[in-house]
Amino acid sequence: MAEQQNENADSKLIGLMAQFDDPETLVRACGQARQDGYKKMDAYSPFPVHGIDSELGIRRTRLPFFVLAIGLGAVFVGVGLQWYVNATSTEFSSLFPGYRFNISGKPYWSLPANIPVVFEIIVLSSAFAAFFGMWIFNKLPWFSNPLHRISRFKRATNDRFFLVISEKDSQFDQAAVEAKFNQWGSTAIEEVRQDLTDTQLPQFVKLAAVLVLILLMVPPVLIYRAMGMTNRAPRLHFMPDMDWQEKFKTQTISPNLANDKAGTDYLFSDFRAMREQVPGTIARGDLEVSSEYNHGIQSGSTKVTVRMNPGVVRTGLGQEQEGAAPPAAPSEPNWVTTFPKDVNIDAQTLARGKQRFEIYCSACHGFDGNGKGLVNERALALNAAGKAAWTTAKSLHDPEVKNNEKNPVGRIFDTITNGRNTMGPYRRQIPVEDRWAIVAYVKALQATGIQPETTTVGEAQNAAGKTKP
Repeated sequence: MAEQQNENADSKLIGLMAQFDDPETLVRACGQARQDGYKKMDAYSPFPVHGIDSELGIRRTRLPFFVLAIGLGAVFVGVGLQWYVNATSTEFSSLFPGYRFNISGKPYWSLPANIPVVFEIIVLSSAFAAFFGMWIFNKLPWFSNPLHRISRFKRATNDRFFLVISEKDSQFDQAAVEAKFNQWGSTAIEEVRQDLTDTQLPQFVKLAAVLVLILLMVPPVLIYRAMGMTNRAPRLHFMPDMDWQEKFKTQTISPNLANDKAGTDYLFSDFRAMREQVPGTIARGDLEVSSEYNHGIQSGSTKVTVRMNPGVVRTGLGQEQEGAAPPAAPSEPNWVTTFPKDVNIDAQTLARGKQRFEIYCSACHGFDGNGKGLVNERALALNAAGKAAWTTAKSLHDPEVKNNEKNPVGRIFDTITNGRNTMGPYRRQIPVEDRWAIVAYVKALQATGIQPETTTVGEAQNAAGKTKP
């Protein structure tokens, strides 16, 4: 006979448990129970027992398919949500309308641009599906396990093996199951009873759940309230990041090191954050050692001052001075007539010069240097209509421009660097090396009279007055 637990009105029978002394007997009993038609049963062992899953009739988990279904659903949710909020307006809902966000004339809806968000929502939803799906398929959480009330079941983690047949099984009969257990070689049989009080939540858990639900309603209420009102108070900033770091900002006062409200501990005595360059210093990598290479002027030559705009004086070395009057007759410096030794005229340099020329120069001078660029043509049309004031761009094939004596390579380099007449300077946009590459390409243009797709290196060097090495 089975050992009986003390029965009372607050418990109910949920199954019978049989104890076995070795895993082989347990596996054999599971197989026989399945052959006899029992389906709602489970086995317990201190270690994994190979082959017991098939004997119990345990099928493979459906969790992967559940996760896949949730992930696929997330694809439609992610794509649909982005399409609704970005590509629709008020035709579907006036309460929660979408907003057509026009970005540089791009399409309102483009699937590739929305792939990252879809990927992220798939990962997030799949992770939640795997976590909560495991709880659902395992019927968790259990507030209590009635097996833990049986003292001998504690040996399930040590040296004993157990088989439990649930009373929910359609063939369950207590007397018949006990007889089967004895027939299958069990060493002990006990009733498994569920204490009805174990299924009730503690009072403090119920109270905590109610409080949490009340607190969860607070944010939506505050959001709804804020949607219909204005507020002059600053927004809450939970993560300041780098918004209030001690740093210099343009057009502001310098940082207050001690955060002194009296303003007595600022970094600079004049309170200014923007500072002039320290006299005698130069930025790393900006040291101009060679006058020929950096300015197109031969060493020992004096600076030249050329008037650019009213009230602005430009020197040959790229310096500007506001408010100074230009000289009456500016003198030309001793420009270099051949490329400096630091400039290597080869096919790669010409290709680089062609690329830079088409980016910075062709808009006004044209791709072939004839002075008929798109900007120049459009400005001349506006000029003729009285809507603009424009000076015609120079043709690089003009005999005066092509004259190596009046317009040597050093002067062309200075024109690109500091501008000339109505042409602005490009020293900030174009590095020194690229300026010389443009000069080489300009001389090649002048030598051929056409866009030099096939201009040889020798032609470019000869046009610049430099012999081929």
